[in-house]
Amino acid sequence: MPAAPTDVFVGGVAELWQGDLDLGRRAIEVLAAEDFGAGVIVEELSYGAVAVAQRLEDLRPRALVLVGAAERGRPAGTVERRVVGGRALPHAEAQIAVGDAVTGYVSIDLVVDVASALGALPEDAVAIEVEPAATGPSEELSPEAAAGLEHALELVKAEVRGRRVPVA
Repeated sequence: MPAAPTDVFVGGVAELWQGDLDLGRRAIEVLAAEDFGAGVIVEELSYGAVAVAQRLEDLRPRALVLVGAAERGRPAGTVERRVVGGRALPHAEAQIAVGDAVTGYVSIDLVVDVASALGALPEDAVAIEVEPAATGPSEELSPEAAAGLEHALELVKAEVRGRRVPVA
């Protein structure tokens, strides 16, 4: 019997044990307990951008929701929803992204770039990002990131339950 089609793939991207950059793993720990119903897969994606692209290729989800921390110069704890689907990466940038990914480095941008370069990024894809305050080795989130995590979890749930992923 074939597996049920994947409607939405929710992935937490994290740099493990690196303070606020570990937020994606923590988000998935919470989201994995949610009952999103059939067709929704929730996974921690810190195993590398190339492997994530291969997983997306296997599942071919209609939509992708990534969650994690990303340094973008915003005030610490800021939560932002960004559209990341529908990107075409120039060949030179694709080569750089895959090269970076092979070293084991992982970030939301790298996951998106590699999946795009390898043709595995769904057209409907968003990232729910929290601006980190502390990015050094630590098992704890900063107070700003912990507060941002709560808001990010609500946004992820709204994306999945409301199927708000398709964007113009």
